[in-house]
Amino acid sequence: MRLFIGIDLPVEIKHALVNFQSELRALGVNGSFKSQDNFHITLEFLGELGKDKIPVLNETISKVASNYKSFDLNISGVGAFPSFKRPHTLWTAVQGCLNELNSLRNELHRELQTKGFKLDERQFKPHITLASRPSLGTIDFSMVYTKKIGKFMVAEVVLFESRPVSGKRVYVSLFKAGLITAPH
Repeated sequence: MRLFIGIDLPVEIKHALVNFQSELRALGVNGSFKSQDNFHITLEFLGELGKDKIPVLNETISKVASNYKSFDLNISGVGAFPSFKRPHTLWTAVQGCLNELNSLRNELHRELQTKGFKLDERQFKPHITLASRPSLGTIDFSMVYTKKIGKFMVAEVVLFESRPVSGKRVYVSLFKAGLITAPH
């Protein structure tokens, strides 16, 4: 099973991202645009693992999630990895309560390492992928660099499986652990 841990997005944010993709297409961006169902923020990519690892993953996610209160994130702007000159990924930025997000991700990372999981050691850069292998040419992104896409509250952490279905990757939620929600 190809697994990763992430944050799912509310449907209104996913709709706003689809609209943003349309704006980018109108500017002349080509590439493999992500489907609305696959928008998420990756906290930890786990790779190919056996089903036997799921109970320990669920337990670890629950333990870490129970230490955090829900928090707000803002989605805005556009960027490219590794750069606009040589892009392999076009993304939108995650901003807002980044201290909470980074702390949650770092604790998850440490807990998974202590359980023996092999993890990516690159610096965590929260983002939402909009398109893979984009063709940008000489597009002027000045109109959309800081475009505000939306704001939402992170209330849970999700264990996803990435499955190939009819030649496309589909992300299926296997387990969710809620963060501490503030009383109303």
